Amino acid sequence: MRKKLYTLALVVSSFSMAMAQDEGSVIKRERIDRDKSIFVSGGVSIVGASNFGDYSNGLNFEAGYTKRLNRVLSIGGSVSYLKFDYDPSIIEKTPAGKDIPNYIYYDKTITDLNNVNEIWLLSLKGGNVSMISLAGNIKLNFVPVKDNSVISVYGFAKPFVSMASVSKATGLLEYYQYTNNDWFSDTDQDLSGEYEDSSFTGGLFLGPGIEFFPAKKISVFLQASFGYTFPIKVISTRSYGTDINKDVVGDFPLNSSGFTSINFAGGISFNLD
Repeated sequence: MRKKLYTLALVVSSFSMAMAQDEGSVIKRERIDRDKSIFVSGGVSIVGASNFGDYSNGLNFEAGYTKRLNRVLSIGGSVSYLKFDYDPSIIEKTPAGKDIPNYIYYDKTITDLNNVNEIWLLSLKGGNVSMISLAGNIKLNFVPVKDNSVISVYGFAKPFVSMASVSKATGLLEYYQYTNNDWFSDTDQDLSGEYEDSSFTGGLFLGPGIEFFPAKKISVFLQASFGYTFPIKVISTRSYGTDINKDVVGDFPLNSSGFTSINFAGGISFNLD
């Protein structure tokens, strides 16, 4: 009986030692040296559709912190700056399905354009959109990253809150009347207005990226994202219309809408270990 007890104790002891050794090896395999880093990036942003007012391409910059929880998942936070300049060329275009460009206003109760003898020509200055945002970053590596990895492919999600500002915009409608077979201006009937605003908004960026590790302390990355931002009020002659009776008098060519963007950025990350 005593011999059996000694044998059982020896088996239990051996099993416990094996488990301890295996647990130690697992912990060692899961340990990551380069788990904390800061990063900076910059690139271009493109309006995803024509719903975002009279704006086209923009710039984006970001700085943040990342913490690897394991070889697949990382989390962090960042502050970013996004700017879209007002594009004066858009107002000169003739939208699909319309007869005249966005900058010509007239009385649309007159259905025959040959009978129009009063017009107002719109010009705009300013109105640039800028956004300062705070984001939470969730990064998922498609292939587990090791300490000796040289390349990583990942996907990310960045929900954000933002302060959006529209710089001071000024608009002028210059009046012209057709008489004696020619157009003449009358400054007494010109119309003018201005607009400036700041508001809170938010949204989400989703996209893929690729990261290279040329040195232990430094990595570089390229990424693209699809973003959606909740509605903000911006200059939008494209959606406003050109009827002098209802679209301009006592108002300014504005539209409040959410917008999509496609963003490309490159950056560098510094290991804090």
